[in-house]
Amino acid sequence: MEYGYEAVGMRDIARTVGRQPVQVYRLKLAKADILAELIIELNQEQINQLPQLCARVKGNTLFERTCAYLGELYALDIHYLPIRSIGASFGWMWSASYERRVIEQVQQLVKPVAKWMQEAGLGDISARCLGIWSLYYVGYRHAVIQGGTADDCLAAIKPSLRYYLEIPNEG
Repeated sequence: MEYGYEAVGMRDIARTVGRQPVQVYRLKLAKADILAELIIELNQEQINQLPQLCARVKGNTLFERTCAYLGELYALDIHYLPIRSIGASFGWMWSASYERRVIEQVQQLVKPVAKWMQEAGLGDISARCLGIWSLYYVGYRHAVIQGGTADDCLAAIKPSLRYYLEIPNEG
């Protein structure tokens, strides 16, 4: 967080953890792998906070609850903005095993919304959740690029979010 991803080398990482560079190289981890581990750790912290986070969510409608929930997630992610933005920039370098782990975590993070959608009688919940998570990252760009708040991120996606939370007309 202090120096940025590109400015930190494996020697710096080794020194920070009290090891010789050769010890770190023997682990056969690339810098992108270390970043993936950090992102996975941050995701797990959020997953561990889900019971408390969901307890804070208020709202009478599916849309209100979902907005409140995503607002809470935005606030957590903005706290780690430097790491999250680097993860978004360099995530394409992760191995398939890291990608699978992150996807599994994302599925856990959207479970509350999926549960609320099921309670509301919506279909295609998996597809809707994928769409909502994609929107989530679109909104997060407001924090990354413009220094926006959780409310700014949420405001950017609300019109599209409504679409994913609507019950389609039976025709």
